[in-house]
Amino acid sequence: MDDDVEGAALVVGHLAGLGHRRIAHIEHHETDPTRLAEMPNARRADGYRQAMRAHGLEEWIDVVSTSYTQEGGYRGAHELLARPRRPTAVFAGADIVAMGVLEAVAEAGLSVPGDISVGGYDNTTFAAFGPISLTSVDQAGHEIGRNAARLLVERITDRRRPSVQVRLSPTLVPRRTTARPPE
Repeated sequence: MDDDVEGAALVVGHLAGLGHRRIAHIEHHETDPTRLAEMPNARRADGYRQAMRAHGLEEWIDVVSTSYTQEGGYRGAHELLARPRRPTAVFAGADIVAMGVLEAVAEAGLSVPGDISVGGYDNTTFAAFGPISLTSVDQAGHEIGRNAARLLVERITDRRRPSVQVRLSPTLVPRRTTARPPE
């Protein structure tokens, strides 16, 4: 599995390093305690909050809860853009959410990254497309798959073998959707 707390910290650290203070986060809205404990979105939101505190930005913690869909990102961005002091950066909890953020920002007549920087999570194929060029967290999917296959074969070979959890460190892939905040 991916270390989602570390991945969120990478995004916040990158944005804070560029000079952003008002960094907002769009998380997936979930109320079921069991699902909250299992789903990566809750760990990403926790990682965002922890990283904001670690960078001395606790007063700027700003979270919008919506769905992990393009429409959810669009709605979340509209909410953020309507704030009296809008954020200078948005950490979308998934790349698909970031697509909705990009749409809402453009519709508002603002530019990415000139007015607002945007970072995503998952490093999906479309994040690397030239026109999008989304800064995103890569979860080392190939390595996750390799480890999962190896662990499965080991369990099949020896059914008494205890289960194992492997946590991999994600990496940040900076692209053109993040830059220094506007003056």
